[in-house]
Amino acid sequence: MSSNHFPLAPVTTRVTDHMPSLDGLRALSALLIVLYHAKMPYFSGGYLAVDIFFVLSGFLITRLLLGESVRTGRIDYRAFMVRRIRRLLPALWMMLLVYVLVSGFLFTYSPWRHHLRDALWSAIYGVNYATVWGDKVATLGHMWSLAVEMQFYLVWPLLFMGLRTLPLAMQQLAVLLLYISATLWRAWLADYSDDIWGFYVRTDAHCSGLLLGAFLALWERRIPEVIGWLGVLLLAFAMTFFSTQWLPAAQYGFTLAELGAALIILSQPRWLSGAAWTWLAGMSYGLYLWHYPVMEALRGLGLSWWFVALIGGSVGLLCAIASQHWLEQRFYSSRRRSASASARD
Repeated sequence: MSSNHFPLAPVTTRVTDHMPSLDGLRALSALLIVLYHAKMPYFSGGYLAVDIFFVLSGFLITRLLLGESVRTGRIDYRAFMVRRIRRLLPALWMMLLVYVLVSGFLFTYSPWRHHLRDALWSAIYGVNYATVWGDKVATLGHMWSLAVEMQFYLVWPLLFMGLRTLPLAMQQLAVLLLYISATLWRAWLADYSDDIWGFYVRTDAHCSGLLLGAFLALWERRIPEVIGWLGVLLLAFAMTFFSTQWLPAAQYGFTLAELGAALIILSQPRWLSGAAWTWLAGMSYGLYLWHYPVMEALRGLGLSWWFVALIGGSVGLLCAIASQHWLEQRFYSSRRRSASASARD
């Protein structure tokens, strides 16, 4: 047996097929983030859209791991990480290369060496802790969430391997307790640290949404679609009520957003299904990478928020399309096709 393969306990849960409504949720989250970064009025809590991404990512990644364990009885950690790197790294490094080349001309409020430093931290998924250690990020502030996700990807499969040797009910309880612990840890940091928002970019304090998504994947329940609208209301409330200037937002605003996202995931609403949502979901990663630096450049021109959203979002989407067509498919999609062909042979 390879050292990267771990035998797992039998499971009784059913791993479901593709859920189109989750594509819609991913696409919707990307649009909300674009509007927040454009500084849309009355949208002070729009930063919580990232937490929708976290819950969704934890859910999808855990379903992938669970599906592998159901099919093969084990998890190949090395193969999992190779897939993640092939999926994420080429597009990220291309964006960072372009950023390094143009940042000295577009973002003159910081020395070019600072932009280079931020790009290097982002390239190795460490930029979130670079800010904790005192290196303020000049322009690539949005890279923190990608670092949190990659750090979670590094640790979670290893922890999941151990959990899967337990009975299913114990797995669910353990992940639920991890979620509660991460939530309480974040609330404690907000209450007792000198900087109530110092936790924001840290994986140890901002992994709760990812853990909640993992719990949902193991719990594997479906709720009526009408209850999912409660999740929509929770998100709408959180994104218009909370702000980064308010302690209660740091204490429990994230939890409300996470629970709202969880209700939508469990209800799988039909209105989030459709070809347009699915297509935009496929572009969401590239859109997230590119839109923020573009918007920062536009804001330097003194443009209104709606113009920044329209032009910044459009340019970001065009960059995402180009990235997927000419770069990402070469490193990821072709590999998947080859792997599928080998499996059939």
